[in-house]
Amino acid sequence: MQDYALLRGQGLDLGPYYHAYPEDKRTMLRVIANRAKTHAAKDWMVFDSKGRLTFGDGWANICRVGHALDRDGFAPTAHVGLLLRNQLEFLPAFYGPQVRGGVSVPLNADSRGPLLEAVIVHSDVEVVCVRTDLIDRLEALQDLGKLQLIVAVGDEALPDAINGVRVVRWSDWIEGTSSEHTWEFPKPYENATIQYTSGTTSRQKGAVYTHHFLYLYAAMCTDSQHRVEEDVLTAPLPLFHVAAMHIIANSSAHAACTGHLKSRFSASRYWQEAAEDGATWAILLGPMAAMVLKMTPSPPPVHKITRMFCPPPPPELEEFERVFAPVKMIWWGYGMTEIYPLPMIDPDQQDLSKPVDSIGMPVKWMDYGVVDDNDRLLGPNEVGELVFRPRINDAMVKEYYKDPEKTVEATRNMMYHTGDLGFYDEDGVLHYRSRKQERIRRRGENVSAPELEWVALRHELVVEAAAYGVPSDLGEEDVKLDVVLTGELTLDEFHEWLSANLPKYMVPRFLEFRESFPKTPSERVEKYKLKAEPVDRPSVRDAEKS
Repeated sequence: MQDYALLRGQGLDLGPYYHAYPEDKRTMLRVIANRAKTHAAKDWMVFDSKGRLTFGDGWANICRVGHALDRDGFAPTAHVGLLLRNQLEFLPAFYGPQVRGGVSVPLNADSRGPLLEAVIVHSDVEVVCVRTDLIDRLEALQDLGKLQLIVAVGDEALPDAINGVRVVRWSDWIEGTSSEHTWEFPKPYENATIQYTSGTTSRQKGAVYTHHFLYLYAAMCTDSQHRVEEDVLTAPLPLFHVAAMHIIANSSAHAACTGHLKSRFSASRYWQEAAEDGATWAILLGPMAAMVLKMTPSPPPVHKITRMFCPPPPPELEEFERVFAPVKMIWWGYGMTEIYPLPMIDPDQQDLSKPVDSIGMPVKWMDYGVVDDNDRLLGPNEVGELVFRPRINDAMVKEYYKDPEKTVEATRNMMYHTGDLGFYDEDGVLHYRSRKQERIRRRGENVSAPELEWVALRHELVVEAAAYGVPSDLGEEDVKLDVVLTGELTLDEFHEWLSANLPKYMVPRFLEFRESFPKTPSERVEKYKLKAEPVDRPSVRDAEKS
């Protein structure tokens, strides 16, 4: 067998936005503070075309949150959770704890029940900022871990406490606090946030970001797209996920441009909203783009978007570009919560002679390769797990919070293991094939099959569960869940129970009760056999037809 070594990336290099600050000052907090001085009155973020947060107001409210935490006696390193959607308070709540040396913990606003409880307990959050229309999610939990204060954002009536934890309204909490910055800025290598990602076990993994990684992720997006102050960015994606945070909000701060985020995705109104906002650059996921093409009235509104990052590209790529000209699609790029080795590039730098599964060339300061199940490096065109190794400090997640075993597993042999399968060709260009781990990609969300099974098994009548993806008409996959019961239950009743105990995006479209599962000699469920069966059978419940 031939010996192979990791390859050196030959893609983009670190650019002017990254180098705008010296090494010891590369943090998003410094970027935002400077934008508040140079562009105080300019819109930083606009939510649903209405809620407008300027750079000046954003920084002032970040400082007010920091002073509120000081006043209430929380340690400088306190962890603060965010159960918020795309709204004015999100970025002040996110950066407010960090400005004084603390750690912010975005929580999936669609999460509920045991999955939400597990993250709150595991992350050691002492404060949670929560929308008032989501506060019932906290009321339903039995264990709030180390939580000491709940800050409610909204106008609805509030309880004085939830399970013994004091509740205060956001406006009252920050009223009277100073808008001045009085702390030392954190160092780039210090912890900034814990970003939870769906794992392959029932316990979600908390990816620990340093301040430098926050800065780097957004700087790479900003440099790769040559952003200028006149750009207007847009996405129908949530801030509690990394794409909207890094590629829209933080990149807007780097470039002193404006970002728009939508709370809801409307395929039929997408171009009208983009035109009204004056958007010039956009993110859409492949299934979203396919829906937009099908549902946009003809002719589409006149707009200013010239580039759209769309991973993976829709099947009707050429038709999309023709109908919505002057848009040019970008699909070369690859990143995840833990590492960002291939920022999106200019459309004309994509090699159209390559198949659409190509994702490009890693950055110049990143080594990369493909390994087999024994971590042996593979050669060109051999499919294996994609691995990366940065050549600069704090260029990926620092660790998984309180999970040394998962940290060691992901970084064994001095390589970050992505859990994704692919290969590189003779030119060194990477091609993506599929997820190695049991993750189901559904309409832009990663659904962890083991997490879904873990929740299903909490039902008193479920003794075995198997979750897996099945092909979707919109691209990517739909979620199917098969279970074995130990009593009487209807599919409708089980779907209702799942809806009450799962985030909406995790609720399976297809449900089926089985007498037993096909298994290997080591008692592992042979999901490929289940997946081979058609879903249009009488025994399968389809939530979209029920």
